[in-house]
Amino acid sequence: MQIIPQISIVLPVYNGIVYLEEAISSILNQTISNYEVLICDDASTDESFLYLKQLTITDNRVKIFKNNQNLGLFKTLNKLIRTSNGPLIHLWAQDDVMMPDCLEKCISFHQLHQDLTMSYHNVEYINEKGIIKPFEKIDGTPALIDTKLYAKISSKWGCIPGNISNVTINRNHAYAVGLFNEQLVLSADFDLWTKLAARGSIGRITEKLTYLRLHSGQLSRNFKSIALRIEEDIPIQKAIVSLLRNDENEFKKAKLFWRWKTQPTYFNDLLYLLFVKEFSESRKLVHLLKTETSIFGLLLRWMIVRTLRAIKLDNKFYINVLDR
Repeated sequence: MQIIPQISIVLPVYNGIVYLEEAISSILNQTISNYEVLICDDASTDESFLYLKQLTITDNRVKIFKNNQNLGLFKTLNKLIRTSNGPLIHLWAQDDVMMPDCLEKCISFHQLHQDLTMSYHNVEYINEKGIIKPFEKIDGTPALIDTKLYAKISSKWGCIPGNISNVTINRNHAYAVGLFNEQLVLSADFDLWTKLAARGSIGRITEKLTYLRLHSGQLSRNFKSIALRIEEDIPIQKAIVSLLRNDENEFKKAKLFWRWKTQPTYFNDLLYLLFVKEFSESRKLVHLLKTETSIFGLLLRWMIVRTLRAIKLDNKFYINVLDR
């Protein structure tokens, strides 16, 4: 009789040989043993697949797949999720490192809160060499986040988990909302978190359970992806704001943050694109912003926010004026 794993780890790989061995070793050295690891090489051109093929010989928990052509992150994640067997699915990235008790803590949290649609945990940041980059911020987000609270936080401060490697999703709920939207290239994770949060509560594990690696090769850090990310984010941001329609006061505040915080951030990205002489990307972003607001009005709001930031009053403006 086949034993159902407590949790499935799904890992898409594309030209990841530099950090791949460390990322996978951290998965295979967890404090629990009843889990499966599903890895799919997304038509890599480096030695990633050669390394992966050896893993099934040494560990029968590992299953290796290969795409004949590059499908992209979210199509590959969906493929792995559909092949997995665990009631919980932990998403993973080829650059990152799990702390030894990561899976144990995630499983225990979901066993304690069985109705959660997903959870995320805190992280440590490391650089290319694995050296910790200190980053501490005050985060008063509670362990249980209902739909309204998710909308209030995300409409003001953006995507809550921030990444995929610190996220565990409930299989049944993920299937109910259609898994990752494969039409999206960069923001399908933010889209899925929002759909799951709209369906039910999500959870936050306050412990740091993952070392999240920051390096220059990541797609989300590439300036050529800025306009596309914003194009994909805008409908998600609007969907988040709409979750607050039944609360007139919070709905009003969410719209103010959309105009005074999120849109000026997009304008700042536009200026950056102009600075690095990415004029084609700049034109795309200008067209995108013009469909949402007046560019002149946005320029004025950006100037006000930048001035407030220069004199270190921007957070007080957000909290004491927009969020009052």
